[in-house]
Amino acid sequence: MERLKKKPIGILFESREWSIFALGDHIAAMGVPVKLFDLQDELDAEGIRSCGLIVNRVFASAVFRGHQKAHEQMPAVIELLRKYGIRMINPAETHYYEISKTRIKEKLLRQGFLVPRLYDTFSPATNTEYAGTLFPCIVKPDCGGRTTNTFIAYSREELLENLKNMPDILFISEEYIRPEKGYITRIEVIDRACRLAVKRSVTENGLSAYHLGSAYEIYDDLPDAVRDAAIKAMDCLKIEVGSLDIIENTKGAFIIDVNPASNVSEDNTEMFNFDLMKETAAYAVKIYDNLSKEKRTNA
Repeated sequence: MERLKKKPIGILFESREWSIFALGDHIAAMGVPVKLFDLQDELDAEGIRSCGLIVNRVFASAVFRGHQKAHEQMPAVIELLRKYGIRMINPAETHYYEISKTRIKEKLLRQGFLVPRLYDTFSPATNTEYAGTLFPCIVKPDCGGRTTNTFIAYSREELLENLKNMPDILFISEEYIRPEKGYITRIEVIDRACRLAVKRSVTENGLSAYHLGSAYEIYDDLPDAVRDAAIKAMDCLKIEVGSLDIIENTKGAFIIDVNPASNVSEDNTEMFNFDLMKETAAYAVKIYDNLSKEKRTNA
């Protein structure tokens, strides 16, 4: 198959994570050239234009690692791709949701999904009332990830005390859904299929994350209803490759977080016997080959 005259697959990134280079290596091993674009550098418009496909790996958490420039450059990248008809995984609409948990929540709520109630949005320096917030609540940045600057507050006093140490950015307070089963369900979705499901334990502070010391267990008997909800939610947000965090309780499956750019470390690959970056690369090459076929058909 003639692959877009060997145009490369471009990978957009903002931090030198293991996953970025693993993804590039897997794509190259499948016979497609790769170009990496660090959006913390000056925008390489010509380089991006030379690509047959783009994979977006700019994380919402970039803002907490001094990588705000990458977010600032994304609108220009999206316009460049639109102008020259270059496909991106995930599409531009997904980035719109990636940078706002409020948008994700509102979109899913309108479509009938179970999500925690949004109590309030605020920045600590400009709003000290929090009149709509009920307790307990979970507080997190509207744009962020990796549980950075995220905490559970059981009273207004605890909320105010925690916010003293937080940056003056936009936060949300939302309903705290108690993990009755003692774990968070993490699902990795690729191409409308749940490729990996794990149970991630809750730590002493009530949060759940790999870097906080949560234990993981493969979730082989994931209920069909949860699986279907995950796929439909990703369809709703136009996410081709990403992950969801879900709390299952007697009321149903509450979607508490969505990650359009799901990250992974090398030890995660060994832990789960599942290579998320290899599977992501396979999907990217599949799309790339489909574009090649369409180009030949239309020639």
